[in-house]
Amino acid sequence: MKLYDLALADTDVRPSPWCWLAKFALLHKGVDFDAEPVHFADKTKYPDPEHGRVPILVAGEETITDSARIVAWLEKNIAGEPFTTTDAERAACDFYQAWLGARIYPFLAPMLFLKVWSHAHEDDKEYFRTNREERIGKTLEEFAATPGLVENIEASLQTLAGPLARRKFLGGETPNLADYQVMSPFMWQRSVTSKQLYEAPQAVEAWKERMLDLFDGYARKAKSAE
Repeated sequence: MKLYDLALADTDVRPSPWCWLAKFALLHKGVDFDAEPVHFADKTKYPDPEHGRVPILVAGEETITDSARIVAWLEKNIAGEPFTTTDAERAACDFYQAWLGARIYPFLAPMLFLKVWSHAHEDDKEYFRTNREERIGKTLEEFAATPGLVENIEASLQTLAGPLARRKFLGGETPNLADYQVMSPFMWQRSVTSKQLYEAPQAVEAWKERMLDLFDGYARKAKSAE
């Protein structure tokens, strides 16, 4: 299988949290795959240029777009350890995805957009800036200066520390889809900066270390732009 994976100027640096979710899902299923780097602006390199977004998984004659669809396709078509086994686990995954959208991405994105832009390929920089500034309604510099980012993300991580203080993973003794969903934005951060942007609870940091060690340290070995 081939996964089209967003890359920065250094094509070994792969920051997209949505691509990270797809990679974690493929690794969980034990699937051999090649991660093909593509840049932001040149959509002609994408297997589905009209879709124009990654991740895109090509499996034989099938092309699957969007991380959620890739996860669903893998669950349906690939044998092995399921991502979730009960309705309660699936409900928890829905909760964590909503929590990320409300309490992590809104604070992490202002911290990271300008860093992503600075490490992007020169041919991508104008596209990235224009696309993101139209989306957020302000310059990347103004977005980075959003007040209260550190305080808000630190407060949000206290919520995550609750279950992780009592369990090795959000899935219990072993990781499930919720772990991959939540780790993916932290891989976005890790891919573009090595700086400590905020203080995380010890239980969260310990969980991140366990996630980095999964699959022979696949995530730990991923290159950072810094």
